[in-house]
Amino acid sequence: MGEYNIGQFIYRSRKAVGLTQEQLCHNEDGVMCFSVETLSRIERGKQRPNYRTMREIMHRLGKENCFCTPYLKTADYRVLEIKRELKRAIALNDYHMAEELLEQIEDGLSLDYMTNRQYLIRTHALIDQRLGRITIEEELELMETALQMTVHSYRTRAFSYEILLPEEIVIVCNIACCYGKLGNTQRALELIQSVDNMLNNETLQINNYPSGIREMVSRNHILWTGEQGGYGEAMLECNRAIAACVKRAILNTLPSLYYARAYNMQKFREIYPECLSDVANKVKLDYIRCALLAELILDQKGQKKALSRLEECNSLN
Repeated sequence: MGEYNIGQFIYRSRKAVGLTQEQLCHNEDGVMCFSVETLSRIERGKQRPNYRTMREIMHRLGKENCFCTPYLKTADYRVLEIKRELKRAIALNDYHMAEELLEQIEDGLSLDYMTNRQYLIRTHALIDQRLGRITIEEELELMETALQMTVHSYRTRAFSYEILLPEEIVIVCNIACCYGKLGNTQRALELIQSVDNMLNNETLQINNYPSGIREMVSRNHILWTGEQGGYGEAMLECNRAIAACVKRAILNTLPSLYYARAYNMQKFREIYPECLSDVANKVKLDYIRCALLAELILDQKGQKKALSRLEECNSLN
């Protein structure tokens, strides 16, 4: 789930939902659960909340006790194993397999839990759109509905205060992708930038997110920065992201990063032909890297896409 500065998490989440300290200290019946002084100390990092206090705070913030329980609520450990298989199937664009796995997950989940419902709405929307059953507009509506189940400030200015959980970050990236496909790349970039700002806010001390979360955000930031014409910035971010993935041995993300760097080099060269030397060979090399790595992780679609680009480059010589 990641580690946070708990005080900052509570402070920013309280601001996001528009509660004063006094209001947060009282439950729905108006009964004070803890003092304002205690909450103030917690938010300033002077005191750590006990389990009971943390549970009450998370309930009042609509976070469903996210620090104390897994995202998916189930007594069947196999559900979590299947969830990992489903994630892999989606990464390989095998949406029919993903659908079969989702049916198995659904059988083991109770709909009494909000995060379970959120996961199912988000995953069904993704799979249904990729299989051509719903439009991108319909996928976007479902994704935003899913996000607002736990992030009530999504459509308000207070969204900038939110500290998102990893699963919520995934949904924001899905939403950004929908906006981008619909031609609103500015909105896509704004959403990804808000997540990027949160992850890199030193005062929040956000650490130990699940493998690939930061890289996913970086990959999306590169994509929409490039689509907005920021080819130079996108190339530099590609360099940083590639170095980080190599250092942390995150193989699945590398093919798309090499592809993105090659693409942005090509676009940058079209505008500033005098700035990059020997760009043609560098672009080809990145497409080759992308194709080889995609083959290694069994991403046939990614491999085919890179080889097609490589063929285009060779035909221009």
